[in-house]
Formats: sequence, structure tokens, C-alpha cells
Amino acid sequence: MMSSRYAAAACVALMLALIPTIIHSYIGVVVTDGLTTAAIPYELDGYQGRATARAANWGERRFESHDWFEREYASPQDTVVLTVVRSYDVKALYHHPELAVAYHFANFSTASIGTVDGHPETPVHVLSNDEAGPVGLYVLYYDGRFVADPIRFQIRAAAELLFTGRKAMTLLFVRDDSVPSGTSPLALPAARLLLDAARHFADPSTATR
Repeated sequence: MMSSRYAAAACVALMLALIPTIIHSYIGVVVTDGLTTAAIPYELDGYQGRATARAANWGERRFESHDWFEREYASPQDTVVLTVVRSYDVKALYHHPELAVAYHFANFSTASIGTVDGHPETPVHVLSNDEAGPVGLYVLYYDGRFVADPIRFQIRAAAELLFTGRKAMTLLFVRDDSVPSGTSPLALPAARLLLDAARHFADPSTATR
């Protein structure tokens, strides 16, 4: 039997535990940021885009997303595929997204993080092979910032979610299947296209600048 002297502290502890349960399990609170994938235009950095043949329910089935697209962007020099997905299931986006986005198209063996020259504020996740082959580049956007370290992000987000509703994460993933030998992935035109897409998404007002 618990001593009455600890009753107040126990009640406080129970209330603190109930807050996230009520927020996420009973109410299902989400925090909207007003952003949408529709802000990303069909013309990016000299490329012209068109929708791919992905099934209409692919985003919902793989990422629980109702705001996503996949487009093939072509220029006179190159053709790449850009996939953009927003979801409140953030782990599905940051934990090996290539397994869903690039499945059947690429088999990446090397992963790293870097930045494109002139854009140190945007960490780019780089997927490649030891030998020549497809390259995958992606950025993760959450709560006004780009995410470099998903583990640190998850720890921070877990603490925030104790008292707030869920926020959407956005994955912007570009795949380039034709990479010139010896070319750094971050120096590819595909990397500039990715950053251009991220710029339009994170700040839709830049579309008119």
C-alpha cells in the first residue's frame, strides 16, 4: 500500500504519462504547417517534369501519405526521377526510404551525408555504389529545418511529442540512373534539381522570385 505522502507525486506522474496518450491515441492531434508538395513546379533547374506511372495508392500504402508525387524530369543532358512524400509516419521516411522509392531500380551499397557547394544549410543524404551505377540523393524536411542525423532528430522529436501533436516530415528523393564515371554525386545536375525542389517546397514564395 502506498503511503499518502507520495499520493500527490504519484498523481502528477500519472497525469504526465496520460498527456501524450490522450494527445496521440484518443485525440490524434496533428500540427499543420501549411506546406504542400503542390508548391514544387514541373520545371526545375532546366528540367521539365511529367508524372510517372506509380499507382495512385502507392504513397498511402508505403508511407501513409495523402500528399505525394513522383515525376520524371528530363533535360537535354539527363533524365532523373524525383519522388516527394509528406507523412506523419516519420520513421517510414527517414529509415531507408530507398527501399520503397528505388526498389527494383537501384541497389545502393554506400551511404553518406554531404552538402552541395554554396548550400551548407541543406544536408543531402547520398546513396551510391562502389562501382558505377545509379545514384540516390535525398533531403528530409521537418518543422522548418532539414534533418542531417535521423537518430538525433528522433530523440528530439520524441521529447517534443510528449506535449504536442504530430508534425509531418517531407522526403525529397531524386534518382539518377546515368552518372558519368568519376563524377561526385553532389556535383551532379540532379543534386541542383533536388535543392531547387526543396527551395520551392520549403518557401513557396520563392516560386515568384
